[in-house]
Amino acid sequence: MISRILLSIFYLSLFYSTIAQNRDTLCFIQLNDIYEINALQGGKSGGIARIATFIQSCKKRYPTYSFVAGDFLSPSVMGTAVVSGERLSGKQMIDGLNALGIDYVTFGNHEFDVGEIALQKRINESKFVWFSSNVKRSDGSPFYKDSAGFKKYFPASINITSPQKEFSVSLFSLTLPSNTPSYSRFYQYDTILQVMLPALRNKNTMIMGLTHLSAAEDIHLLEKYPAIRLSMGGHEHENMYLTSSHKSFVAKADANGKSIYKHLIYKNEKNNLEVTSELIKVDESIEADPKVISIVHNWEEKVYDAFRKQGLEPTRSVCFLIDTLNGLESSIRYEQNSMGNAVNRALTLQAGADVSFINAGAIRIDDKVIGNITELDVIRIMPFGNKIVEVEMKGELLEKMIKTNDDRKGLGGYLQYSSNIKYQNESVFLNDSRIENEKIYRIHTIEFLLSGKELKLEYFTPSNPLISRVTPLANDAKEQVDLRKAFIQHLKSKYNQ
Repeated sequence: MISRILLSIFYLSLFYSTIAQNRDTLCFIQLNDIYEINALQGGKSGGIARIATFIQSCKKRYPTYSFVAGDFLSPSVMGTAVVSGERLSGKQMIDGLNALGIDYVTFGNHEFDVGEIALQKRINESKFVWFSSNVKRSDGSPFYKDSAGFKKYFPASINITSPQKEFSVSLFSLTLPSNTPSYSRFYQYDTILQVMLPALRNKNTMIMGLTHLSAAEDIHLLEKYPAIRLSMGGHEHENMYLTSSHKSFVAKADANGKSIYKHLIYKNEKNNLEVTSELIKVDESIEADPKVISIVHNWEEKVYDAFRKQGLEPTRSVCFLIDTLNGLESSIRYEQNSMGNAVNRALTLQAGADVSFINAGAIRIDDKVIGNITELDVIRIMPFGNKIVEVEMKGELLEKMIKTNDDRKGLGGYLQYSSNIKYQNESVFLNDSRIENEKIYRIHTIEFLLSGKELKLEYFTPSNPLISRVTPLANDAKEQVDLRKAFIQHLKSKYNQ
């Protein structure tokens, strides 16, 4: 009986698949927030070589176009490596996405991490089309790709026609203004859409967005502008499929290619435009494309050599973790957790600290870590290699930073702090004693956090009058201590006994 039911389901699925193939159909493949070209979780999840295979399989059935909804140049483990005297800053990602045959991309907020010069180089190296509706250069002109001195300006929208020309899809693009360097200008979403949507609207045109916004912003726009049928979105790192009251949708895949979305656009039996979406898990069930694997391995060799020059051996085992360290952004930026506790234990291993804390944005792995851990895994956890400093500061400042921590939930400036700090009943306690405003406390943290570049922590700089001294921590060789090496030392001491 069960066998007959399963066989019926198979033939029904095959029937609808055949109908979709016979229709005038477009296939869109959506990636978002992808920083790594290699597979993760010991090779079990993700990997652009598997995505390449899937895209090729779709192209055998439908006219297929692939999109990246922002955040692909940074933050990346490989992108921090210095190769041939220059920091990669996403060069390996462009090479990988070119190999995938990506068609269209838009800006994420992290594309601007690499700086203006590196960003222009990456744009020039790309073989795909960049487009943006609300991000321009500071003088109001579009960004451009420079090819042999010829500037090809980014379009504000794109239009894709179905193979039998029964319909088309028009796409706009929006990016949230969470990283706005001086060479860029971000226009308000409504300012753009109120002008663009009437121009794009047509009976036989489906309007879609390639967006890098918060999920709340995506849904708000769908509610306000019913003409938008689907937003292929980025920014959040966990897959979601959200529905508006107008039966329009926001689709977001998992970060780092752990999943991707497949969208089929066609006219249904009533001659209305329809879109069906399917989340595709990228795992060992998808064979890796050999040509793309070769590109990945080539970059791995170059990057590993670069890390070796920093005194880190990517392939060397550190320990076997029996505890799960939670590095998911959905946890590390919202609550005190196991990964934060482990990193703070590494900070307090350096003698003399009363307390330690680190900004959640310094931890970038966006994954749970367990089992065999290599030095490459440590680099993935903290790709920026921050140096440790000791800060002497008054309790008034320490209390302010802890009390306002909930205001920074979801931000890189959310602090993971050492477990000897407790915040309860509107008071901050250290080792069960209430923090004293005028008392000087010694804090271990990282250099970057003292730069004042974290949102809502701009006041935490050496010039703050409540900070009396900042001292770089050095090892016996008088070298400043790298947090990654301190973390390796902690893991070895805790788990290799």
